Amino acid sequence: MGKKHMKYSILTGLLTFALCLTIFLAIDSPSPYIGALVAAFILFEISFYHFFGRERKNKKLL
Repeated sequence: MGKKHMKYSILTGLLTFALCLTIFLAIDSPSPYIGALVAAFILFEISFYHFFGRERKNKKLL
């Protein structure tokens, strides 16, 4: 997988973490850091899988 795709996945995860942390702190969540980490991890995995699937399709692997 190219470095470009990995950068997009990491950037997606970081932006999601920051946004969710802000929202969870604003609504007075009991554990905003854990909630933000879970949401960021889920979106990171989805974006990673999306780029991985696109590259696999382009190279016609399996």
